[in-house]
Amino acid sequence: MNPRDRYGRHLTHPGLPLILVATLYAAAQVVAVTTRIGLGWDESVYVSQVSPHVPTAFFSAPRARGITLLVAPIVGLTSSLTGLRLYMTVLSSAGLVVAYWPWTRLLRPVTVALAALLLTVLWVTQFYGNEVMPNVYVAYGAVAAVGWFAHTIRGTNRLAPVWLVLSLAFVALMRPGDAAWLVLPLLGAVAFAPRRRRIALAAVVAGPVAGSAQWIVEAYTRFGGPLQRLRASSRTEGGLGWHPEGVRMELHALNDRLLCRPCTGATWHVAPFAAWWPLMPALAAAGLVLAARGGRGRLVALPAVCGAVIGVSYLLLVGYAAPRFLIPAYALLAIPTAELVRGAATLGQGRWRLATAGLVAVGLAVHAGGQQIVLGRMVRTQHKARQDYGVIAGELRGLGVRAPCTLAGEQAPVLAFYAGCRSMQIAGNDASTSVSGLLAQADVTRLAVVEHTNPRPRYTRGWHHYTFSTPTGRTWRVFLPPRPPAAPRS
Repeated sequence: MNPRDRYGRHLTHPGLPLILVATLYAAAQVVAVTTRIGLGWDESVYVSQVSPHVPTAFFSAPRARGITLLVAPIVGLTSSLTGLRLYMTVLSSAGLVVAYWPWTRLLRPVTVALAALLLTVLWVTQFYGNEVMPNVYVAYGAVAAVGWFAHTIRGTNRLAPVWLVLSLAFVALMRPGDAAWLVLPLLGAVAFAPRRRRIALAAVVAGPVAGSAQWIVEAYTRFGGPLQRLRASSRTEGGLGWHPEGVRMELHALNDRLLCRPCTGATWHVAPFAAWWPLMPALAAAGLVLAARGGRGRLVALPAVCGAVIGVSYLLLVGYAAPRFLIPAYALLAIPTAELVRGAATLGQGRWRLATAGLVAVGLAVHAGGQQIVLGRMVRTQHKARQDYGVIAGELRGLGVRAPCTLAGEQAPVLAFYAGCRSMQIAGNDASTSVSGLLAQADVTRLAVVEHTNPRPRYTRGWHHYTFSTPTGRTWRVFLPPRPPAAPRS
């Protein structure tokens, strides 16, 4: 083969536009999000499970250990925050390519790259790209699974069933609940598959079972069984069930906060930078119509349905809101939306096509600019809030609360991570002991109760009371037992 021909084939590889988007995504994480932002509450819980540098935090029933396995290699080597953030940046950028790669052989490469771009331009996807959180990776697994499912029933790749099993297992390892919702439309698609139904069915069943194995084993060892763990998860989540107000809550939280719980006072107000959100179902439906006209209707319908099902599971069945919950839905709905964007950009001929392409480009630029403004605000807010954790840890060390130590009270799990302590809670989502069990820690470790807005616990009456403020203006109270800290026991 002529070397020039080989070089040209590399330049026109269908995956090249996707790789370019992933590179831009990595750059955006480093520049716009930074690698210096501290760990959040959930991150501290996940990292503590595999870190040799801090005590292990309580792992509640709804959590799954998939994300801890992803970070284990870097966390085991170093405690560097920058190293962890860079590692997650590389992982999320490479994951974007892996997720949409099977689609490069199913749709036009530019459509696939547009879908990846539509996902990564969102502030929530950029913010959580280098966070130790599972939602982005659930999205990747879901997009890959639907793509490999299409290859499986079409017979276009002999290894497609294997990749389908691995993709679904990955989703279940990250979040078994999301895997269950993803499997439902895939099982429905098996019934309508023109061929290779048995192979597709076996893969769709085997993947989630394999990925959920660890979660099931842990359910028996810690909670008494899967059903008991599901009930405990529902209690922790505030009662999973019919919550149609979740739509309003998600809209309220979209550009305002990372977690809206409790989400009282949520309104139907649509901020200018949130206008895309209520329009997304219509945009995806329009893209589906265009795909059907081009003979790709069935192919594009599957990610649309899967994205809708996962999105509805959070919008209608969870009684609180967090923008990250919907990242998997955004990733799947980006495929039909990308069909619409590409179709709109190629309308007409000659000057009309240039005009429509220009309008589409301007629209995307405005949308991206709005997302960057929201992202900047979120990064500044979270950076300041997480700096408080380090300040509080320093205050605790000044009061003699040093490892080995135990913290209780408001935000104890994340504060314990920063202070190098163990956390124990007597109430709330992370309840792991009783009052007597907590007080017994004073005999074997340095015990402190830290509160911000909660009233003073009754069991701390007669304890030493200290008050201080953090740079963000928040006031914290620390309660220490009256007797000197006990010497650590072996």
